[in-house]
This record gives sequence, C-alpha cells and structure tokens, in this order.
Amino acid sequence: MTDRMLVEIAQRYGTPCYVYDLESISQQIAKLKQALPEAEIYYALKANSSGGIIRHMAQHGLGAEVISLGELARALQANLNKLILTGPGHPDAFRKAALQAAYRKDIRVSLDSISQWQAWQSLAWPQKLGFLIRLNPALDPKTHEHLATGMASSKFGMSLAEAEAVACEIPSEHFLGFHVHAGSQIGELHIFSEVFERLAPLYERFKARYLDIGGGYHVPDFPLEAYAHLLRGFAERFKLRLMLEPGRYLVADSGFLLTSVLHLKEGERHHIICDAGMAELLRPALYGAKHPIRALTVGGILGSQGDLNLADVDGPLCENADRLGVDVMLPPVVEGDLLLVERTGAYGLAMSSNYGSSLRPPEVLIQGQSFRLARRRETLADLLSLEPV
Repeated sequence: MTDRMLVEIAQRYGTPCYVYDLESISQQIAKLKQALPEAEIYYALKANSSGGIIRHMAQHGLGAEVISLGELARALQANLNKLILTGPGHPDAFRKAALQAAYRKDIRVSLDSISQWQAWQSLAWPQKLGFLIRLNPALDPKTHEHLATGMASSKFGMSLAEAEAVACEIPSEHFLGFHVHAGSQIGELHIFSEVFERLAPLYERFKARYLDIGGGYHVPDFPLEAYAHLLRGFAERFKLRLMLEPGRYLVADSGFLLTSVLHLKEGERHHIICDAGMAELLRPALYGAKHPIRALTVGGILGSQGDLNLADVDGPLCENADRLGVDVMLPPVVEGDLLLVERTGAYGLAMSSNYGSSLRPPEVLIQGQSFRLARRRETLADLLSLEPV
C-alpha cells in the first residue's frame, strides 16, 4: 500500500473513507498462529464486522466471537464454521438462531450470568452444543475504565461462587470449561498471571477441557512471545485446549481513515477542521484514544512537507469532543488537503453513527497492488429510508 494509492482511493470514493490493508491482517494472524499454534482463534467481530474482513478471516481458518443476532448473521453469511456466543445479553432470537445454526456449525456459548444460564435451560440443545462459564476475575487490568471488563464492578462474568454453582449444573457432556476476558488494551503480563491465579481453583475442582482466555492485547507492541509462554504453562498444567478471541490485535493496524481538510482556524489553538469526526471515529471521544495522524498532501501536493507545528484535528459536528487528535504535529496543510488517521481498523466504522445525520463512509479493501469497494457510502435516501412518510 502506497500513499499514491491512498490519494487515488480518496479521489475515486471521496472522504471520509475507511481503507483496510488485508495483507496487514494476514501478517497479524500469522504472528498469532506462530506464537500459539495449538490455540483455536475466534475473531471478535465487534472490532470490525466488514463483510470483506470477515471473509478474509474465514479464508485463514478462523472462527468468530459474536455478541448479537446481527453478528451471528454476518458470521454465517461469511461461512465461518466455528462460533462462540459471548456477552451479557442473549435475547430469545439470538439464542434460537444460534441453536438452529448449531446443527451444521460448531457453536459454543459463554455464559455470563446465572440468569443467562437459566434462559438457555429453557431450550432444547443439540448434542454437540458446549458451554463455557465466564468468570469475573475481580482485578484491575490497568486500562481505561470503559475497557476494564475484569473489575468486580463491571457488568461482565460471574463471581467465583456463581461460576462454581453453574459448573455443578451443566451436564458434563455439555460443559467445556471457563472463560475470562479481563479487559482491552492490556499490556502488562502480570494481569494474566493474576487471572490464572483466579482460574486455578476452578480447574482443580472441575473436569474441564477448554480455557477461553479472550483477547484484549495491547496495540501496538504487545509482548506476544512472553504471553504465549505464560499461557501455555497454565494450559499444560491442567491439560487444556486453548481458545483466543482477538479483535483489535488482528485489525487495528490494517485500517486507515482518509479525511479532507475543510477549514483552518487560528486562535488560542490552531484548529484543522476536517470532514471526519466522532461520527466516523468515536474512540478519541469515548476512550481518549490517540491515533497517529499525518498529512498525505500539503498544499495539494503528494509527498510535500514543511515545518511541523502543533494542531488540533477536529471534526465538523457541534460537539467539543468531536476531535480526531489534540496536539498533533503536522505540516502547514491547507483547505482540500488529505489527512490520514492511522490504526483505525478496529472500532472505527463499527462504532460509527448517524449523529448529526452524518452519512457513514465507504470501506475500501486493499490487497497487494489493487483495491476494491467493500461497502458504499450511505446516501440521503439510506438515511431517510426507515422513516415512514
């Protein structure tokens, strides 16, 4: 992928526009498989549910982690054969659709609460349906509070006592093991060591075959080899098969958001107003996330640069949180120049909205030296189509 190709994509499809490099995803999959070849990998669709990306995961033999009826439908359409249902809410339609699929697909269920387990008990299961129990490890994963799913105060998982109670009730032929996802953007390995300390009493008491350790690996620079060594040691201790649920780790670096400069404002701060903002990329407003931003063109010229100065890269909406970046070092761009927001392959378009009646951007897939449209831009007709006249 080259800057010239990105400019060509912007010229053909306009901005804002999401671009994904499939080769980058392939490289991340290869790294994970090399580090943990014995693990079953279930791609977390919530990170990026673009149909082209899901099909790419299927071509690499991955399964899918799904949290909703829509994600289940997308995974089945992409012909993924291994699925795990997770999340704190399993509505009737979701459970029934999963059970239908379980007669032809390998379906597993992570139980998040006693209430959820009771709801599943009301249905008839295929013989091969398997359940895991999600444990809340009640620890601080040292990440943003919105991403700290392993804290005792979070809405996820069961306490140790609840997990033990449910494990006693699941018929042995349907009981697979336990599941923990301590949080996202975890970079400190001692967090996983603490998770294993919480899990050990459960595996000592109950006969289980699987451990689903979730995902949540910090991007960039997660210590994958050291993590694999730590995880493998615990799995070998209890003779467990491993399940992983990476999302952001696989797709974040593959994604780019193209945006055009609309206006420049001088004052206490230098503001660059762009046509992309929180409706297209919510993470900076929601998590305080920092994405690398650089200029593709300066003064309309590809590759041109200049003295770097601090600027705020802002969106077009009437919200002060509508910013792509604060204190970004950029050359002297002008109206019409192209900026590139990097590392947006995860939770970009997936979290986009029609706030301000914004139209969701198109998605473009790059493979080698070619690119293709994977999803067209929304139109005003799309925006109004669900509203009866």
